[in-house]
Amino acid sequence: MIQCVGPAEKYCSRICCTVALKNALAFKKLNPNANVTVLHRDIRSYGFKERLYTEARQKGVVFFRYDDLHHPRAYSNDGRLWVEFWDTALLKRFEIEPDRVVLSMPVVPDPDSKRIGSIFKVPVDEDGFFLEAHVKLRPVDFATDGVFMAGMAHYPKLIDESIIQAQAAAARVGRILSRETLTAGGRVAQVDPSLCTGCLTCVRVCPFQIPRIQSELIGVGGIVGAAYIEPAVCQGCGSCVAECPARAIQLMHYTDAQMAMKVRALTKPDLAFIPLDVVYE
Repeated sequence: MIQCVGPAEKYCSRICCTVALKNALAFKKLNPNANVTVLHRDIRSYGFKERLYTEARQKGVVFFRYDDLHHPRAYSNDGRLWVEFWDTALLKRFEIEPDRVVLSMPVVPDPDSKRIGSIFKVPVDEDGFFLEAHVKLRPVDFATDGVFMAGMAHYPKLIDESIIQAQAAAARVGRILSRETLTAGGRVAQVDPSLCTGCLTCVRVCPFQIPRIQSELIGVGGIVGAAYIEPAVCQGCGSCVAECPARAIQLMHYTDAQMAMKVRALTKPDLAFIPLDVVYE
């Protein structure tokens, strides 16, 4: 068995070593006299899977470690299959004539992951797997609120790990659905319809596609239709505030008047207690 083949040279697929250990033990059970050799860069049998590694060595499975400079080479000579490799512990070159060669191919992400991520506004890592909001604090959440992850689309994992993560994601969803109301953060964008011209600038620039033009709102000059931003899903990035040509959008707790007051307090402390409307004007 040769581990870390193909894309596994770029990233660890985590489950390959455990599967190889299980297969080696299953083969030794069927044929105890068979010689099973595993060529690896590093055996990663984390958690209780370490028992499989110990049992495999007790059953006579032989492990050889190679490095990035000396990859194993399989070739045919006179119709016979040979595998050549360099062992980093013994610093010696070996050749064996196996009956079977098993290549451990890694789990690879779906090619459509990036396209799906762009639709739901969720990130993927450099390998193409979906990226959680925080590896410890929010392991089943995405940075986009209301979207959760579970399973091997996150990263390669065994079935029991996928089940546990799916249960955690379901619990997070249940926590939201069990509430009658949701509390949103204070830093959200708010539109003043009386100043909105319906130019669609906020709709175009928002990276989360949250602003909408609602026909029941009346804009400046009696225009039918004005922008509306749902506070429950607004991420508070301020992109729409900065780009709005009519200055019809304000970021709560960071309004123009408040920011002007802060600047005035820094530059002219003696005027720090003048009313906000006077400072803004």
